[in-house]
Amino acid sequence: ATLIRIMRYLATAGSACILMGTLVAYLPGQSTGSNTGGSAAAMLLQRAATGDSKSVRLWEGIDAMYSYRFHQSETALEAALALDSLEAVVPFVAVANQWLMSLTEHGYRASHEAMLQAIDATIPMYESMLSSEGRRPEILLYLGSTYGLKTRVHLADKSWLAGLYAGIKGWRMIRKAYAADTTLADAYLPIGVFSYYAGLQSRPVQLVARIFGLQPDREVGLRILRRAVEEAPHAWIEAASTLAIIYLYLENDPHAAFPYTQLIVVRYPGNYYFNFLFAEALVRNGRLKEAREFLPALKSLFMTSHPTQRIEWTLKYASLEAALSFQAGDLDTALERCQWVIDNYDMEFDWHLGFAHNIRGQIRESRGDLDGARDDYRIVAGLGNRTFVTAEARAALQRLRMN
Repeated sequence: ATLIRIMRYLATAGSACILMGTLVAYLPGQSTGSNTGGSAAAMLLQRAATGDSKSVRLWEGIDAMYSYRFHQSETALEAALALDSLEAVVPFVAVANQWLMSLTEHGYRASHEAMLQAIDATIPMYESMLSSEGRRPEILLYLGSTYGLKTRVHLADKSWLAGLYAGIKGWRMIRKAYAADTTLADAYLPIGVFSYYAGLQSRPVQLVARIFGLQPDREVGLRILRRAVEEAPHAWIEAASTLAIIYLYLENDPHAAFPYTQLIVVRYPGNYYFNFLFAEALVRNGRLKEAREFLPALKSLFMTSHPTQRIEWTLKYASLEAALSFQAGDLDTALERCQWVIDNYDMEFDWHLGFAHNIRGQIRESRGDLDGARDDYRIVAGLGNRTFVTAEARAALQRLRMN
């Protein structure tokens, strides 16, 4: 069991630079405001289309990708690469754009093959750059991150050995890149995620992490990720969304998550994944009136989304309604929404399934249906996905056994 956990960790380690989530079309006119640090937040939001033509085209591609304009992103990235064929970040963003386009239009299962094809076409580009430029740190960083994307596919497909190989190879490149240039701030994202994830593991797995040059410490990882938000020229968006996810789902600290959800949703108001993170942060912080007022914005995103995307949107919206109703004390509606999520669940990750069972378990327990509550808590505990509800469910089972 320990060996399997070590293999999973190593396979996961290479995937920290993935772009999380499915995205939707740009929807102008939505404003949520931001309190993420005054001038620092303003500087982050303005960090983009300045500088030379190459930088402008690159950021046009990044912004279009996060705003669901995938073909526009392709055009802008091709223009950036034409202006500078040795710009290391461009091929990596192009792979991510191809993956997200396939994920959005065809679903997560079909997206795996599309991403592997894009990666296999991109790795030789980086190898050619290395041949002509030597081991330039930026090239190593993004080649390593590209192997990280490959790890992400193998991990999702439970191809542990292939994921292990890609993960180790990717991490070694990222580590060499940062060792050669410690000002390479985009490296803070994978290093921060690696450190945080290693800090969640058992001691044998942490020992392996130390062998690979990592400091397995959750707080260290979070500190590095916060630094990435402040300093990374390209990775700050993913660092902010990663912190929002960690604080919401793993650390159970919605107060810490809130400013990061604001930051990314203000920058990309049409990104439905970021909008759901922001809405969930509102609910989890007890800002229920604001959450209800925000629901029409989410519904409008549904109307502009791709048909394939609407399956996930509907599940996330029902999960949000369940949490909102539960927080407001409307247990009948919360129970109905949880049941709908459980009956119709079809998402790549099982986090929201666990949330639905956990809420239903709490409602059943409050109504005296202890057998039903135990069933829900056992399902949540059995998922083992490291979300905070897993620990809550195990504690609930222990409590019910004692009573």
